[in-house]
Amino acid sequence: MKKVFSFAIALMAFVLMVSCAKEGPMGPMGPQGPTGPTGPQGPAGQDGQDGYVNVASSTLTVYPNDWYWDNNTSWRVDFDYPAVNSDIYNSGVVLVYMETENTWRQIPMTFYYSETTETGETVYYSSSLETSFYVGGVSVFWTESDFYDGYRPEEHRFRIVAISAGYYNAHPEIDYSNYEVLKKTFELAD
Repeated sequence: MKKVFSFAIALMAFVLMVSCAKEGPMGPMGPQGPTGPTGPQGPAGQDGQDGYVNVASSTLTVYPNDWYWDNNTSWRVDFDYPAVNSDIYNSGVVLVYMETENTWRQIPMTFYYSETTETGETVYYSSSLETSFYVGGVSVFWTESDFYDGYRPEEHRFRIVAISAGYYNAHPEIDYSNYEVLKKTFELAD
């Protein structure tokens, strides 16, 4: 009797394991194999970003109090910019433009000034803008030729465009220094 009971328990365990291991019917086939129903819409992108899959762009306004004095040489502002991922950082392109007189001008750039002193002497100086980028962000540096920190830069609008290396290299005909050409080519919104 003990043998029959043990056999019955072993048989029931075997049947349970086999029935649990059965697969259901195969789902519909897609180009990469079985597919299920379409998932929900993904989250929207960061405010202000637009462009193609390989191009991201945003317009950002910087106010005087956003700038900080960096290393006793220049004013600096940092932008968090997730579009600068490790692929863009390692092999892509990040372009920065500043709006001046209703025109987007590419950075780096330099403005030249002159002023006449009380004694009638003309003094010349300049303001230079440069950029750097890192994974997750972009920095803009504003340097006065005399390294004077007495006046913060005024309110300005900047346009950041991040482009994958493959897409950038595939379009050598584009004049990337001309924002209007870039805007038209990549259908960027202002």
